[in-house]
Amino acid sequence: MDVTSTSPSTDLIISLPSVPNVATFTDEAEFEKLFSEIMKVVAEHKPDVSTKKGRDEIKSLAYKIAKTKTTLDKQGLALTKEWRDNTTKVNATRNKIEARLEELQASVRKPVDDWEAAEEARIDALKARFSALDAGRADANCPSEQIRAVLAEIEATEIAEDWQEYQEEAGLAKARAVTALRQNLAVAEKREADAKELEELRALKAAKEEEDRQRREAEEAAARLRDRSVKARQYIEEVEKGFIGGEPQPFGILIYELERKLPPLIDELGEYAEGLHAVRKAALSNLTVAMERQAAEDAAKAEEERKAAAAKAAADAEEAAARKQAEDAERHKREVEEAAQAERDRIALERKAEEDARAKREADAAHRAKIATDIADALRTMSGRATPEAIAEALIEGKIPHCTVRM
Repeated sequence: MDVTSTSPSTDLIISLPSVPNVATFTDEAEFEKLFSEIMKVVAEHKPDVSTKKGRDEIKSLAYKIAKTKTTLDKQGLALTKEWRDNTTKVNATRNKIEARLEELQASVRKPVDDWEAAEEARIDALKARFSALDAGRADANCPSEQIRAVLAEIEATEIAEDWQEYQEEAGLAKARAVTALRQNLAVAEKREADAKELEELRALKAAKEEEDRQRREAEEAAARLRDRSVKARQYIEEVEKGFIGGEPQPFGILIYELERKLPPLIDELGEYAEGLHAVRKAALSNLTVAMERQAAEDAAKAEEERKAAAAKAAADAEEAAARKQAEDAERHKREVEEAAQAERDRIALERKAEEDARAKREADAAHRAKIATDIADALRTMSGRATPEAIAEALIEGKIPHCTVRM
């Protein structure tokens, strides 16, 4: 923008165009030229502070510089506002152009885009069909039944014109898959046959081991049964002698062991049970006879002990009566002596209390007499001056012993 018109103003240090000069704000040389004009006016001024007129001229020049600065700042601000408004308009138009032309571009390309999308979908669908021809669906490690199923499915797959341009490639893929699957099937069948043979061998070995185990267990069971029968016989003999676990036991427990506890245990000993029951019954009979004999002996002994106990009880009762009589006499004598001593103690306490009271009265009388003597001596020292007033003054001053005046 080239602006040459100027607008003189007495408020400015130099004349400025009424319309902002763009070059002043965008071309450094133009600004330096304008600044030189300002410096020229400033240089022509001769400052004089000795007079009021000189000082006012200095102030006026400074004001014009400030006014010129403000005017230039406003012109620059006006230019930036115009540029911002133009930028906003340009950006709005750019956005409109972009949106409309992109929409037009899309509408022009749509036929070919639709064709390409359909073509891509057609090819993807054909390629997806190749997964059904993948021999990797059943490798040699899979069960043979699975391999046969996949092989039958691929062999039944028809390679026709619907494969379009991939028909030849699909035929080759099918042939490769069939070949690979047949090889995998042969490997799997061989592996399974070997596994079956190994399993049969293991089954035979397991059956033999089971037979040996059962035989060993039968032999061990027979040995254990024999050992138990021997121990049972030894136990019956021990019980018959009156012991269980090496400790003597009463007849009731011994007979209970032979009559109630042992029979079901002996029944578990199979071929040895009959002979052990015979031994048990003989031991039970012997114990019963011994118990009856012992009972008779115990009854006789108990009668003798009862008679001895009765005689001893009578003697003990007589002795206890004599002992009680002696103890009662001793206790009565002790009580009489204690009562006499208590009376003597009471009389002694009363005498001591009387003596203490008399001594206290005598001490109080002596103390009272001493106080009276001290007071009388103090009053006598006053001789003819013992007037009521003088006595009162002496009391206040603390000159009378044992007497205190509280103010």
